[in-house]
Amino acid sequence: MTDWDDEVHRALAHPVRRRIIECLQENALSFSELLMRVDIGNHGKLGFHIRALGELVERESSTRKYRLTDRGQLASELLWDTRFLIARCKDFKLILMHEPKRYVRRLKLEDHAVLFYEKEDFKHEITFSFLEAGLLKGEAVVYLVPEFQLDSESREIRGYGIRVDHFRREAFTIMSADEWYLGKGKSQAKKIIANWLALVKEKQKIGFTGLRAATEMEVFFNSAKVKELLRYEAALGRQLALKACGLCLYDTHRLDEEKFVKLNNSHGHSISKGLAVKTM
Repeated sequence: MTDWDDEVHRALAHPVRRRIIECLQENALSFSELLMRVDIGNHGKLGFHIRALGELVERESSTRKYRLTDRGQLASELLWDTRFLIARCKDFKLILMHEPKRYVRRLKLEDHAVLFYEKEDFKHEITFSFLEAGLLKGEAVVYLVPEFQLDSESREIRGYGIRVDHFRREAFTIMSADEWYLGKGKSQAKKIIANWLALVKEKQKIGFTGLRAATEMEVFFNSAKVKELLRYEAALGRQLALKACGLCLYDTHRLDEEKFVKLNNSHGHSISKGLAVKTM
């Protein structure tokens, strides 16, 4: 993954290399065709930049034309996505800060966030983006779901495209929220927080920078333990006192106005459809 990052950074860092990628996005081109389209006016410089693109560009042996590899196509999509966003909004920073999917990727260790959702597809989109960011940052990742959804959520993760097998075996864990929060009377806030702290230390001991956890909170409602839930969230506070980043998932259909306000106030970051903001 680090090699891939370096390769993309090198490719997009120079305007000539960006132009080569753009020219090859649709069709393979010969060296002379590239020379005209890139408008560089120097054979040596063009050859240098083609070589600098490394595995993003290849030359077809039969036609002797250059084309983008699969990696090159990904790099071109990144380039166009960036330009599209800039063109659509004068304040690019505003997009990065308040678009939910991008917002959760930027959450850091010690951040405590809440996601309010109405539909499963929106929950998955935000949650999986959040979890994937943790894997890429070298954090251990935990996903807590209702026990009856362990298999189905595992399939959803694979369908989203997170290649868990590309990371250390200990990097990703999907667990039963029922067991974690309610097993053996664990619904008391102090016990749950102590268990999180122990898990963080365990992951740090084997080399992870910290823990990133997305947790479905439906189990508290199903077990009539909403009072315990509210005490637990309040005890965690808006900022976590441990090397963890938490995203708590709430189906808005289970919340009245009072519970919504209390839960929102217990988190430092609030995410919902179309909006993500810092509450502190």
